[in-house]
Amino acid sequence: MEGSDLDVTFKRINDLANGIDGHEIETSTTKGIRVVQAHKGFLLCDFTVHSGLLDENGNWHVGAIATLVDILGNFASFSFSSRHYQVTLDFSISYYTTAKVQEEVQVEAKVIGKQDELTSVIVEVRKKENRELVALGKLWMAVSRRHPRHQESKL
Repeated sequence: MEGSDLDVTFKRINDLANGIDGHEIETSTTKGIRVVQAHKGFLLCDFTVHSGLLDENGNWHVGAIATLVDILGNFASFSFSSRHYQVTLDFSISYYTTAKVQEEVQVEAKVIGKQDELTSVIVEVRKKENRELVALGKLWMAVSRRHPRHQESKL
């Protein structure tokens, strides 16, 4: 990956993690995330589950996990194709176990295929301590023709 693409990816992730840029759901979901390794089509991040992401039972909320999977899948896809505005066309996620507050996890997002303007990404979320699989996300990303904040609704 070119240095500028890598710089953009790091900056965007850090801005989200520090609440500088992005919507509240994105910033709260990525708060404190750290990029461990990155190259074209691949991201490895460390993340500590914080209290703002818990469900009523004290577990990491499945919606927060799905949001994080979607965000990091998008960044991995961007790093592969260098296209700023991408949308998730297809998203599936399987949950295997849960995580509690202050538990450390690793999130690995990698591009596994590309066809025309579609990119396929797999995102694994694992407990850092024992590598137990928390969730597995599968995404198909596509290049958006317009800036996402300026798209008109078809409804």
